[in-house]
Parts: sequence; C-alpha cells; structure tokens
Amino acid sequence: MAPWVTTLVLVFIVWWIGTGVVLYLQQTLSPRSAFTRWSLLALAAACVASLWLTKDNLTVTSAVTAFVIAVTLWGIVELSYYLGFITGVHKRPCPPESSGLNRFSLALGASVWHELLALSLGLGLCAVLLGSNNPTGAYTYLVLWLMRWSAKLNLFLGVPHFQADWFPTQFEYLKTYLKQAPVSWFFPVSVAGASLLAVQWVQLSMSSTGASALVYSLPAALLVLAIIEHGFMALPIAESRLWNSLFNTRKAPSSRIKR
Repeated sequence: MAPWVTTLVLVFIVWWIGTGVVLYLQQTLSPRSAFTRWSLLALAAACVASLWLTKDNLTVTSAVTAFVIAVTLWGIVELSYYLGFITGVHKRPCPPESSGLNRFSLALGASVWHELLALSLGLGLCAVLLGSNNPTGAYTYLVLWLMRWSAKLNLFLGVPHFQADWFPTQFEYLKTYLKQAPVSWFFPVSVAGASLLAVQWVQLSMSSTGASALVYSLPAALLVLAIIEHGFMALPIAESRLWNSLFNTRKAPSSRIKR
C-alpha cells in the first residue's frame, strides 16, 4: 500500500502544480510576445527530445521523469490555445438558434487547429513510445488528452455545474458553446470507460514490480484525478479554490452557463 500512497501523492502534487502554473501563465504571459511563442516551442521540443531519450531506459527515475515531462508537454499544448497561438478557424460566439450538428461544427471550428495539434502529437508519441521499454510518457499524455476531450464533450452536451471565470478575456465567446443542464448519456459512459481503464492499469501495476509498476500506476493515478474532475461538473463544488490562493488565479464571481 505504501508505494501506491507515494504514487498518489506524487501525481496529485504534479497535477496540482501543473494546473496552477498553466492557469497563472495564461493570465500573465503576453499573447502577442514572440519571445513567449518561441520559448514554448523550444520547451516543447525539449520535452519531446527528453521522452525520446528516456524511452529505452526503464528505472524509477526515468519513469517519474517521463511522467513529469508528459504533464509539462500537455501544459504547453494547453497554453498554445489559451494564449491564442493555435486555435481554430473562427472566433465567433454560437448563434442562439444553432443546434445539433451545426452547433457541434461551430464548436469544433473554434479550436480545430489546436485539436489537430494535440492529436498529431499524441499519435507521434504513441508511435515512438508504446513499443519501448518506458511508455510512461505516452500513457500519461493519452490520459490528459482523452480526458480533456471527454470533459469538452460533456460540457458541450450539458453538465449541471461549471465555472467559466477561468476563461481568458479573448475567449469569452467559448462560453456560448457550453451548456448547463442535467448530465447527458455521455457522462456515465465516459466516466465508466475511464474507470475500467484505471482498474486495468491498477491490476497491471499490482502484477508488476519496481519501475515496471510505475509505468501503469502513474497514469492510473492521474486518470483517477481526471475522473474526480469530471465529478466536479456534476456536483456543486468550487474547484477553483484549489488554486486561487497560491497561484493568484482570477477570482471573478462564478459564471454559470445556460442555453
């Protein structure tokens, strides 16, 4: 039990700090700064190179390193969107009369280039890392990417609770694509699917030893946190308090989305 407790604490700290840093940077960095763009690009390249260098070396250190690097890489991908570097084909609010496929098409268009970036990077990491001795980075990235897609689809289809005060000012129009409503059929399906994968990874971790166990336990613990985050959308929990005080994130009144 002790190794699992250590893993959970480590993953929580990395997730909490990583989320807080992204929230802080998206509010403080200049979207128009060429230095910021090139710095993020250089850091992303360094992350990819580091994952490549650790892929054939499976130790406790290399597994933890790959996990942290993958979380960092995902943070850069998120910042590339919220700083306006890679977004979509338009920046228009959703017309009130839009529904169905038209509404989905408009929502996808608002972030399509960013989604293609995340997809391409994910496929590239899987192609390089999944057959290696240390696939921790690929599993970690997949958790962050797929659960973010799950969260976006749930927000699009409807959830009872969501705080929209974290959106940067230039992305206020994105609120019009979110829907406050009882959870849709997709919510239990997405949570159940994620839970089954988490259970499978926990079983694989428990049947492994040493660094091999971390390959599964690290992304499994992250997946559990992502499932809990999904619960925030269904329950009246002000999750922003987890970061507001330390990272000085914006403390605007909670915005509830209605359509």
